[in-house]
Amino acid sequence: MFFKQSKNVDKTSVNIAFCCTFIFWAGFLLINSILDFFNRRVEIKDIYLLFAGLIVFFVSEFVAKQFRKKTTEK
Repeated sequence: MFFKQSKNVDKTSVNIAFCCTFIFWAGFLLINSILDFFNRRVEIKDIYLLFAGLIVFFVSEFVAKQFRKKTTEK
């Protein structure tokens, strides 16, 4: 393997981020297919959609990690 396994991974936060990213991409593709059905195309490049998914993943992981950290401290 090229990468070392991190021992400080919060797997629950990562799973929440996976779900948020999947919902983001699924919602975008659903809206795009509905607009395509009515012949109204949304012109967006694929790379922007992938970068937006990465941003959603990292932001949702950060928020989930902070939220879980705050709830475990109480």
